Amino acid sequence: MEHVNVDNSVATLGRSTVLLGLCLVAVAPTVSIVTGFVFKAGLLAVLVFCITKVWIFGLPAFWHLKIEGKSFSWSPPKNGGWVVSFALGVGMMIAVIGAYLLLGETMIDKQTLLELLEPVGLTTPSQLAGAILFWVFVNSVLEEYVFRWFITSKIEELTGAKWTAVFLSAGVFTLHHTIALMLFISPVGTFIASLGVFIGGAIFSWIYLQYRSIWVAWIAHACADVAVFGIAWHLVIGF
Repeated sequence: MEHVNVDNSVATLGRSTVLLGLCLVAVAPTVSIVTGFVFKAGLLAVLVFCITKVWIFGLPAFWHLKIEGKSFSWSPPKNGGWVVSFALGVGMMIAVIGAYLLLGETMIDKQTLLELLEPVGLTTPSQLAGAILFWVFVNSVLEEYVFRWFITSKIEELTGAKWTAVFLSAGVFTLHHTIALMLFISPVGTFIASLGVFIGGAIFSWIYLQYRSIWVAWIAHACADVAVFGIAWHLVIGF
């Protein structure tokens, strides 16, 4: 196992305080998914979605600047990695499309998916297109900011081990995706898709820790999202 130097925030704040910050951020996406997809709360789900997005953007920034007293950074891509990230992203894109062509129609309940999306207005072309653009170009950046920069980094600080951070953060990343997937995909399909999300999350975390920039990791994430939401468009709207 490769070990890294533990960040000063653990030594300064204590492990329990750093763990608290980690948990407060990590739980928010699951709260949003449960409200929107499990309870099908309609407008309340949209409100909770917006609140949790503000929460997972604002709390890590507040924690970094005010609690830890560190400086602001745009996560500049100083170490390269663009080609590696793009190649891994294309590989994931091919894997996602291939899995759907082989297994998707037997595992995905299209009608249930439509029933989940209709209360939040995502069954019309214009609204779904807007949502896809948001997820690919905004939400995936936010996820890299949250899951890679904050959650992966905090786990790395707490454990002092790069690969432990990669796999634990991938598990956190997979949790809320699995909750959503199990609502419209068969148990076997949920397992396969969740395994894919876990592998993707581990790849994104590895890219971040290797090159230390959310922008580099985002390239692979965006490629994977294009494939996933292309399938969603096919199911909901059609080609």
